[in-house]
Amino acid sequence: MAKRDEIIEFVNKYLAIDKFEDKSANGLQVAGEKEVKKIALGVSASLALFEKAAKKGVEMIIVHHGLLWEGEELRLDELRKKRLQLLFNKNISLAGYHLPLDGHPEIGNNAQILKKLNLKKEKEFGKYGGNFIGVVGRLKEKKPLGEFIRTVDKLFGCQSFVLKFGPKIVETVGIISGGAGGASDMIEAFKHKCDVYLTGVPFEAGYQMAKEAKLNVIGPGHYNTEKFGIMELGKLVEKKFKVKTEFIDVPSPL
Repeated sequence: MAKRDEIIEFVNKYLAIDKFEDKSANGLQVAGEKEVKKIALGVSASLALFEKAAKKGVEMIIVHHGLLWEGEELRLDELRKKRLQLLFNKNISLAGYHLPLDGHPEIGNNAQILKKLNLKKEKEFGKYGGNFIGVVGRLKEKKPLGEFIRTVDKLFGCQSFVLKFGPKIVETVGIISGGAGGASDMIEAFKHKCDVYLTGVPFEAGYQMAKEAKLNVIGPGHYNTEKFGIMELGKLVEKKFKVKTEFIDVPSPL
């Protein structure tokens, strides 16, 4: 059993949340049990996740996309009420870590994708919230685009959305997890001379810019590209505090 506040203090410091200007309220968002034996981990705060976590008897849930975001409606409507009511009734704490979990150099979403695709890190890439969160990596051996796409699909367990506008042979890959599919992201990938840009899902303006930049884009999905970081965070917390952790998959096609 571990102390809730000690876990939160450790994660806040480990992910250096104070270094990021984020629209998400990183850290503890809902205070529940002070003593923690089991933690559920998930990508996004949702009623489905909360219900599954409650059935497993957890005292804490840690997610990448939390409930509290700058600029959102402050009033608690019926949908938000249902989510919070479940947490309150079960006395479950909720913590969320957004950009700090994308950008962490070891357990972050982008660092993990880089590692799992067996890429050598070349440089940091993609500045959000005052810090770089993405990476540019290089394959040890060049691959045909089709082979690299199959490797990505196997890693994420899906059929990625693909724009084949660039080179047929892949060596340099830019990676920014989640919702970094805009025109400015494509421009940055172009400036870094990436053969492929991997992100969650490209936007309409990003489509046109990728086409003009002659850039290949692979989009395994926002959800899929942001699973690995929260999984690794769970392993770290479990080892550090001797608590049980479990990743709960609530798949999304987006």
